[in-house]
Amino acid sequence: MIELSENTKDIIRKLYHKKRIGGKHTEEKNCLKWIKNLSREKHKLVLEEWQECIKEELILREIKTGEFHVSLNPRKLKAIHEIID
Repeated sequence: MIELSENTKDIIRKLYHKKRIGGKHTEEKNCLKWIKNLSREKHKLVLEEWQECIKEELILREIKTGEFHVSLNPRKLKAIHEIID
């Protein structure tokens, strides 16, 4: 299990509550707008953790309409529940 900051958990929590799971997705830039008001250090940390979540396949990332779109991996929902609770 990867250790995430509260800000990264907030992004994952928002994706979960908006039901962006599996085939339903949103643009990655929309998710990263949610952290625009963080300090430079926290912003950098969240981006590193975001990449780690993609590497661990908690977040699925595909190119659609020329942009990266993301959704939560339906096969990893148990791990996602552990993270956001």
